[in-house]
Amino acid sequence: MNNLANKLRLAAVLLLAFMIVAVDFTNYLLSAVSDALFVGALIAVIWTPLTSRQKSQK
Repeated sequence: MNNLANKLRLAAVLLLAFMIVAVDFTNYLLSAVSDALFVGALIAVIWTPLTSRQKSQK
């Protein structure tokens, strides 16, 4: 019984260590995606007035 408890404890430690890495990676990935989304939205909002202003000046 003690051997089973040790194996379960080791499995729990490995699972928790994996989850820490997975959460950090997911956090980094979602942060990069959201930054790209916001930059893309900013460019989309600003692009139309900039291009229409340049066309009217020509």
